[in-house]
Amino acid sequence: MTDKESSEKNLESNSQGSNTKKSQTIDAPVYEMNWPLAYPPLAATGQYRKQDEDFQVTESSNRQLKEDGPHWYLFIEKRGTNTHWLARQLANHAHVNLKDIGYAGLKDRHAITRQWFSVPINKNVPDLGAMWGDEFTLLRSGFYGAKLKRGALGGNRFRLTLRDVSGSIDAINQRLELIRQRGVPNYFGPQRFGNHGENLQQAHKLFVSGKRPRNRQKASIYISSARSYLFNEIVKWRVESELWDRPMSGEVYGFAGGLRGFRQEHSSEERERWRQCEIHPTAAMWGRGQSLSEEDLSNLETSVAQRFPVFSEGIEKQGIKQERRASRLMVPDLSWQWLESDQLVLQFSLPSGYYATSILRELGQMVEATRDFDRSTKTDEAE
Repeated sequence: MTDKESSEKNLESNSQGSNTKKSQTIDAPVYEMNWPLAYPPLAATGQYRKQDEDFQVTESSNRQLKEDGPHWYLFIEKRGTNTHWLARQLANHAHVNLKDIGYAGLKDRHAITRQWFSVPINKNVPDLGAMWGDEFTLLRSGFYGAKLKRGALGGNRFRLTLRDVSGSIDAINQRLELIRQRGVPNYFGPQRFGNHGENLQQAHKLFVSGKRPRNRQKASIYISSARSYLFNEIVKWRVESELWDRPMSGEVYGFAGGLRGFRQEHSSEERERWRQCEIHPTAAMWGRGQSLSEEDLSNLETSVAQRFPVFSEGIEKQGIKQERRASRLMVPDLSWQWLESDQLVLQFSLPSGYYATSILRELGQMVEATRDFDRSTKTDEAE
């Protein structure tokens, strides 16, 4: 059953049951997430995140902090906890509302991450001394004139350790060099879609029923997952056509980490910026409004939207404006070191909102290690 057929069946079911007191169950389809690789599969295997130290992420920021101001900025190293949990601890210890705690992005729980938070200052700087320990470490702090907003960061620096790596070291080295020079498709990672694509199924139910969850954060996550899915489907076609890293007819260029685009001009300046990898081909982040894409690219993006009308129409009804995102992810600062014949360390920087798994998937069967995680109250429902 197609996405459209499932939607029509669900809408019909809801209409027929409108005179009953019992609400009808909406059956969401299973959305496939087997997006193609850019390069031939490598006969290599390995595991990442076997322990928190294996997955390290550090936010980068050029913000110049002051000696005083209405918002206290804290650069905190955390391990074994997620961003929402730490934000709640800051709110509790500082005696402020949770919504007044600022942070630029969500970071993994099972990792060592270093990120910025902002705490509003009412009269005096709150005493957070009781917070610091094995889980949280304050690295530095300062003051600024405004709350830290989502997405307001320069990017992230990664240090990943792959363990139990098997396969040809020479082949893996060659693949890494190829990635450093040419990049990888800029897919949204699997964590965007939840366990077994649960966020996509919840998005489908939200759009069909028209009922948003009471938790606004959950609704935002579901809608974003649907939008990301359409983007990945467009990139999928570009990969299969070997056009993910080169312009096609009707191309819209964009910048790494940006959500805006501009039409292809075929100028000498544009060609030079392309040669320097300053601009990239893009795919639509679906929403309302006229797309910048034309010709073949426009036809591609429209066809994907028509294949998934529940998502495309549902996103438009939310009033979200159409944007662009690069279909190519470049990692020119990618470096690697073999600590042992089966242990590989990767280091690289990515723009905000880009996924390290886009690199790992091109190295073979690199899977997240199975661990007996602590399922305590520190697990945030939204993640």
